[in-house]
Amino acid sequence: MFTFLGVALATGFVGCSDDDPNYNNVIPPAVEASYSISGRVTGMDGNGLSATVSLDGTSTQTEADGTFVFEEVSTGSHTLTASATGKQTKEATVTVSESGNVVWNVSLPNAGTTIEIQAGSETEASVASETIEGNEQGSVTVDVTVPEATLPEGSSITITPLYSLEEATGTTRATTRAAETVLLIGTSVECSEADATLQEPITLNYDIDAEMAQAVTVQKYVNGEWTEADCTVEGNRVTVYADQFGSYTLQLNADVTSTAGSETLSFEQNLWDNLYGSTNMTAGSASFSYQIGTEITSTATDQVAAYLIEILARMAGSTVTTATGTYPINVTLPIGTALQMSGRQQVTNWTVSALNRSASGRQYGDVTVTATTYNREHNGGSN
Repeated sequence: MFTFLGVALATGFVGCSDDDPNYNNVIPPAVEASYSISGRVTGMDGNGLSATVSLDGTSTQTEADGTFVFEEVSTGSHTLTASATGKQTKEATVTVSESGNVVWNVSLPNAGTTIEIQAGSETEASVASETIEGNEQGSVTVDVTVPEATLPEGSSITITPLYSLEEATGTTRATTRAAETVLLIGTSVECSEADATLQEPITLNYDIDAEMAQAVTVQKYVNGEWTEADCTVEGNRVTVYADQFGSYTLQLNADVTSTAGSETLSFEQNLWDNLYGSTNMTAGSASFSYQIGTEITSTATDQVAAYLIEILARMAGSTVTTATGTYPINVTLPIGTALQMSGRQQVTNWTVSALNRSASGRQYGDVTVTATTYNREHNGGSN
């Protein structure tokens, strides 16, 4: 009886083993690549704005913290536009490639200040530049004086602070490194009368640190050309004589350096393991955390350092927020297969130096997400 039972059991096990499918080399499913464009719209103070962001004409509203996202974006070039009430509109062209998802961080300055020309007397006004929250000593005030009879009665001028040389020219400038000319502050002077000319120069008085006043150069951008502007420097006051409508700038030679790196993304779930499961497994999407913006790591020790912090913030951003991304997977994993998620985010460390001071920050950039499927016999498969 024992001999018979042993033979029967052995035969039964062999039969079950022969009936089992071979799951060792099951073909893993392919995950279709997906790309997105996300980012954050802030004011110059670094706080999130309620804004409208459009991608190639398709619009969305930002969340309460100023963040937005466009899912399922095709590779190639796309035009982004950000606008908000009372703010200047910004536009940029970004390129989505197979190497990652684009993160666009943009700050919108206030719209310009309109000054009505008074009859029979000088017209005066003051406009201060915006700063990131907590760095108010980096603000620059310009006192504007329009002499009597300079413009027709009933006309108006618009004074708009400028925060980059691109804003002054209306074009994108190729960025250089090491020794570079940066904008301390600028002023756009425009008139409501398209054919108006100035009978006398408008005076722009900039109140800045005395050391900085000696270091800046004053240039104007009129009729598509940069030329030297008529100006005087006395103590902490730079006086510019605007003889034409256009952009007037205080520029500074600075060292701008950057080092590029990356950080690993954190996934809520990064592994779907069905190598030894009992039935098919569905993987719908993967959630991950990433950063939007720039963390300023310097604090102002004096007014010059505060200026450099503002220059850096305009180049790279001033605040950081954590966002949650969702990567669509949408595959079914047969028994004998698994799926692994991984990803990295670009990080650039910036430093702007001038007059023996410096400002540094850490800018978070584009995101790369990879989905890898595999079976029991292979550690890697389709991406």
